[in-house]
Amino acid sequence: MNAADIPVFPQVRAGHARPVAGAVEAWIQAAWLMLAEGRSYIEDLEGGIDQPQMQSAVKLRLLEQLVDVDNRLAGRIPVADAHCLALGLEYGLQEVAQATGTDLIEIFALAEEFGGPGSHDEIFVFWERLLEAFPGELPDRLIAQGQRDMLVTLRSWAALSRAAGLDIGFLTPFMKEA
Repeated sequence: MNAADIPVFPQVRAGHARPVAGAVEAWIQAAWLMLAEGRSYIEDLEGGIDQPQMQSAVKLRLLEQLVDVDNRLAGRIPVADAHCLALGLEYGLQEVAQATGTDLIEIFALAEEFGGPGSHDEIFVFWERLLEAFPGELPDRLIAQGQRDMLVTLRSWAALSRAAGLDIGFLTPFMKEA
């Protein structure tokens, strides 16, 4: 299956219900991971055309990041980064996209890692579909206007967190890593 055919965020459309506080925290974490780290990986992948080893590392890291987001949205305890790739290839994604491990191998051109043909076009298609379908805005903090939009977004997340009885401080470890 190619990236254009895979349903993205299928559980959102299906009415996946979780307790409010847990859902708010998970979606804010997912949004942060996608906009802060996911966008950076995509930019590195686009800019690293002359550096195939770097591109290889970046696409694997992006896939691991999406598995982490998937786990958080599902309410599962996030696993260490070292396990995300194996879990993604074994179990696929369920929350971020309805994708099997085989689908992920194709989208992320993992055959390339073993000497097979590879193109990163499917990764870009998949990423754009994720951004378009995300239930909320994911500002691009890597552009000038994105900095202002990011501040507005953080204020919105803080208000949403307070309304759900949460302290936005749960995002602090993510921000320190970015």
